[in-house]
Amino acid sequence: MESGPPSAPSAGNTDSQSSASEFGTGALLAAADVAAFRVGADGTIAAVNDAFASLTGHDRSELLGTPFSELTAADDPTLESLVDEAAGAGPLSAQVSIRTNAETSIAVDVHLEVRETDDGPRLAGVVNRRPTSTESVSDSDLTYGRTFEALANALPDGIIVLDTNSDVQYANPAVERILGHAPDELVGSSKVNIIPPRLRQAHLDALQNYLETGERNLNWTYVELPGQHKSGHEVPLGVSLNDFTYDGDRYFVGLFRDISPRKEAERTLKAKVAQLESIAYLGRHALEEGDADDLLEKATELASAALEVDCCVAFEYDSIGTAPGTVGSGAPTADVGIRMAGSDGDAFRVRATTDCDEAVLERECERSASTESLAGATLASDEPIVVEDVATDDRIDAPHLSDEGIHSGLGVTIGPITDPWGVLVAYDGRDGEFADHDVDFLESAATIIATALERQAYERQLSETVDELEASNERLEQFAYAASHDLQEPLRMVSSYLGLVESRYADELDDDAMEFIEFAVDGADRMREMIDGLLEYSRIDTQGEPFEPVDLETVLEDVLTDLQMMLEESDAEITAESLPTVRGDPTQLRQLLQNLLSNAIEYSGDEPPRVHLEAERCGRTWRVSVEDEGIGIDPEDADRIFQVFQRLHSREEYDGTGIGLALCRRIVERHGGDIWVDCESGEGATFSFTLPRANADA
Repeated sequence: MESGPPSAPSAGNTDSQSSASEFGTGALLAAADVAAFRVGADGTIAAVNDAFASLTGHDRSELLGTPFSELTAADDPTLESLVDEAAGAGPLSAQVSIRTNAETSIAVDVHLEVRETDDGPRLAGVVNRRPTSTESVSDSDLTYGRTFEALANALPDGIIVLDTNSDVQYANPAVERILGHAPDELVGSSKVNIIPPRLRQAHLDALQNYLETGERNLNWTYVELPGQHKSGHEVPLGVSLNDFTYDGDRYFVGLFRDISPRKEAERTLKAKVAQLESIAYLGRHALEEGDADDLLEKATELASAALEVDCCVAFEYDSIGTAPGTVGSGAPTADVGIRMAGSDGDAFRVRATTDCDEAVLERECERSASTESLAGATLASDEPIVVEDVATDDRIDAPHLSDEGIHSGLGVTIGPITDPWGVLVAYDGRDGEFADHDVDFLESAATIIATALERQAYERQLSETVDELEASNERLEQFAYAASHDLQEPLRMVSSYLGLVESRYADELDDDAMEFIEFAVDGADRMREMIDGLLEYSRIDTQGEPFEPVDLETVLEDVLTDLQMMLEESDAEITAESLPTVRGDPTQLRQLLQNLLSNAIEYSGDEPPRVHLEAERCGRTWRVSVEDEGIGIDPEDADRIFQVFQRLHSREEYDGTGIGLALCRRIVERHGGDIWVDCESGEGATFSFTLPRANADA
């Protein structure tokens, strides 16, 4: 008795009325005409299939419930001994004789598997008839051969067995489905028939080398190779190889499957990744480069490569009544390339192209009417237009494309449908389909172009507006300077003559006249102060000094020196924490601190002024705060106090021109910062402002 193959089929566990399908591989056993049985724990037959009944000559009903030992010779191994021998050893085989209904004996090989159940061990097995002395192997029931054939026929993968000459000895039906060759056509022929011609000699050389040296030039476990279909095209295959020896002869077996769906999925994924990378690159290019023509040229290059088409064109569209060199949005454009008017007066202009023939461009521009060109059809459509065959597509009437070798194309609109800038069109000389991801890619490219063009138009408008504002501000500053300068002279004259009147006619003027003269002189002085303040306000940006590192500690010391008399007269106390070094105009920053400290001292109320300065770092800026305990400010007036000539108190209460805080805001804004006040009426006020750090880029 010897161990059987570990893959030997076993019977299933069904009831006594089951058919062949009750065994675990019932369909295959039935197809291969394999005799199978199952024996219960008490040694009686629990189930048999038709092949087993036919082998014994008994009806199935007669066999069910019969002790298996009644079918075997007295000197054959008993089931009990087989169970003991199989315990823990797995499947096994035994040679026995089966007594038939005709009182004859048939020598068989029984392949058994023991299964442990709650009711004890059970046996399931298959029976192979052994050839007699008068039978040849080919005439016997080669059960394993039929089992293999049944399995091979059921597999979706192709199986081919070759000899050392590469001649096909076996091919299963799946080979025909995969490669188009019927098994009968292949058996007896050379395997090179299913190998692409370009690889045949390499295969023969590799086979010969392996037979001579045992060296393999590829991975036999799994390798991807092309197969030659009967119709002539190549089929990508995933192949597993092995070799074996039978009756002293060497054979090779190949198991393979068609991996075309996976390869197509890989190609699609690769194309999508490449297109996404192209879109990302185009987006970065649009942000970094401001030249529209360069962007359009780059877009057509990327689209042509990503879609694998013959050429790609960016057409700009001019509608009726649009002046040359402009688009619907009114943004000026360069008159680049070909521009031809259609029959309805509309026109296309080629702004960028990659690999397109001049004749195609001219004829597309000549036929800008909606159905007479692919570009026009794209513009007329509310969605991307995909043309697989220009000769048969009823949406366009463009025979010139076929004449120029263009057979398919894809077009999308650049900009909104209601006011398009133009179209982006891909042309190809092959009939073919464009996948959804191809359409998405071209739409994304068109969206980037439209967004960039719109942004550039806004930037041009903004630049023009800024230029106009700068020119206007310059004119206003010149006016303010001229006006203030010219007003100074009559004011000096008024003050001078009033002084002469006072000095010459003092004895002749009564008290009212002298009071009137004082009012006039005071008014002229206040007007001079306001003119000086306005002149200073207008020069903040134009007359400022270049920025440099400024130590606010030093600035504060200088300011306190300048305010020394004011500090002594008011008995003011100024305290400060450590102040930073900032980047700015030292003269203007000195004026900023002086104005804020002067205000804090002046509006201190009845108590001696108490003012505190502190600074806090905020990212790339410093926030400096000037806190006082004075009369405070109504929060509703917190914004108004920074406007020119805005006063919260009468001149009888407090002196001033109402321009000091406006100067502070103008200085802070020139330094790129903000200024604000936190306040309550009668509760003091804290003025805060931000300035750039001296090393803000660090």
